[in-house]
Amino acid sequence: MLQSDSFIFLLGAGASYDAKIPVSSKMIECVEELLVNNESWKQYKDLYYCIKSGIINAAGITGNFSSNVVNIETLVNTMDELLKSYEHPLYPFIGSWIPRLNEVCGNKFDIIKKFKFHILEKLCTDWTKCEHAEDYVYYKNFYRLQQEYNYPISIFSLNYDLCLENAIDKSNVQRGFGSGHLWNWENLDAEKNIEEPIRLYKLHGSIDWKKTNTGEVEESGKILPEETAIIFGTAYKLQYLDPFLFLVNVFRKKTLDNNTKTIFCIGYSFNDEHINGIIAQALKKDKNKRIISISPVKDEESEKKRIEKRNKDIAGRITFIPETAKSWLESITCQEIETHVKSDDVPF
Repeated sequence: MLQSDSFIFLLGAGASYDAKIPVSSKMIECVEELLVNNESWKQYKDLYYCIKSGIINAAGITGNFSSNVVNIETLVNTMDELLKSYEHPLYPFIGSWIPRLNEVCGNKFDIIKKFKFHILEKLCTDWTKCEHAEDYVYYKNFYRLQQEYNYPISIFSLNYDLCLENAIDKSNVQRGFGSGHLWNWENLDAEKNIEEPIRLYKLHGSIDWKKTNTGEVEESGKILPEETAIIFGTAYKLQYLDPFLFLVNVFRKKTLDNNTKTIFCIGYSFNDEHINGIIAQALKKDKNKRIISISPVKDEESEKKRIEKRNKDIAGRITFIPETAKSWLESITCQEIETHVKSDDVPF
């Protein structure tokens, strides 16, 4: 039998795709449809076209002409940078580069704030909404697997949705919140006895996390978009504030830990640079550490080449399981896990 934390899970957007939660590129398609067909969104159409053309142009200069260069995160990230306006250190150098931006925004950029608000509102109330239990019930298999092993399982997620929490029930999941609903790192302290069987580290936050006036984070059922504690559209996602700094530090420790033999990446596209950097560091430290990618890829060689452009250290160490998250989780067993995990007790 494997030891605790000899494997960990990393969930990307593809993990919730079967639960009808759209991936980032699909969210952009939705935005573009709203800009054309929804009266309250049409006012942002010229602004969106201006920002999109700038993103495509910047990517093209470096030779990146892929169709998915514009996604919801690059869009909001760009808006975040533009909103810094005069406070941005590069403003004196680029203030007059794109006259069209001033035409569609004016000097105060208020329209960018409104556009961003509409996107966050859509994210929280529509795109990441888990409406039907049958859509996300496959997440419950994490709990079934944990019950077979009978020790806590660590799951790191890059998703904002509540599919896993709803499927397993929050009483079985520790996310860092105590009885007062305020986030506290001690609730996820590995040195303490954590009663909940599933330890869930939501690296980019959650749609039910709220920023308080005191700078803390609490879990709440009713949150305005501007109050949501998520890392969304931020190029440098390693935040210096908790809970995000603590959570990413735990991920780094777990991946570097000699006891962690395998990282199961479910629906992760390997497009997140700071996550890739942490994984690559762990792979360099331990030549036997493994990355198992569960994703319905059709051409493994093409996928490896794509990932290689993002991070060469990762691409050559991935073993692909070409399945959807739903199909893999529904059939997962301890025996299946152990075939991919090297340990002192299990022949490799």
